[in-house]
Amino acid sequence: MEIVVEFDRAPRAEHLLWQELCAGLPAGTPAPAGSGSHPGTLGVATARSGDGALLGWAPVFTGQDADAATVEWVLVALERERIVHGSVAEPDGTGDEEAVLVALIRAAADVARAAGLRALDWLDRGDTGAELDARAAAELEASIHRELGRKWGVSALARWQRPDGLPAVRTRRAPRGTGWQGLELLAADGRTAARIAAVVAGPEVYVERVAHHGVEAPELGSLVADFVEQIREDHPSVESFRVRELDDEVLGVALKSAKLRISHRWWEYRLPL
Repeated sequence: MEIVVEFDRAPRAEHLLWQELCAGLPAGTPAPAGSGSHPGTLGVATARSGDGALLGWAPVFTGQDADAATVEWVLVALERERIVHGSVAEPDGTGDEEAVLVALIRAAADVARAAGLRALDWLDRGDTGAELDARAAAELEASIHRELGRKWGVSALARWQRPDGLPAVRTRRAPRGTGWQGLELLAADGRTAARIAAVVAGPEVYVERVAHHGVEAPELGSLVADFVEQIREDHPSVESFRVRELDDEVLGVALKSAKLRISHRWWEYRLPL
């Protein structure tokens, strides 16, 4: 497959690419998140096929590390599938998708090098491309720079049993939205002390974030366990329950206490320039 990569420094480049990606998707499809510009943006690497079809893109920007740039990638085929279906059937990607990703990262590395930076970082995409990231990193001879977080879960939800010893807590259902539901942990004064919300997509329920403030791990573990029970009651066909945890020690302890187990770890890769 012919891959043509160009670099665009226009301020609205990424916004226009998102519009192109969404063209032709079903009516009512929500616009994908992440299309806003990044501080310190150097530009956007864009990959197209020989006939001009958009294959993917990768904004390159400076971050907290003064010596390194960061790149984030989007592959059109995977992103369209995720938007329409809520998940990606084959997140490991194809050989062509790997070739596009490698081409994008190489272009981003060239731009970062020209800007005087000494390294290029990118984040493992988790469910939508973790294996792709690993293969691209191996081909580019990049290394793992640091661990960013973990995915915890229950694979056989019907067999999960609430663990003994979790404290009793006050909870209430969060207002429901389209395609998601949540549960709130209430403090003694009635305020919301923590909240867990999940996207319900086919056989899997996925929790993107657990928000909490001033809550101890045992109480947070009870909230998680209550939510697992709620999901199992409301959606008996659901087979698995997943939670993303990003370097959150309290949440990690809470998830372990609720009998969830680590199924994946997210990495940041670094390519020396």
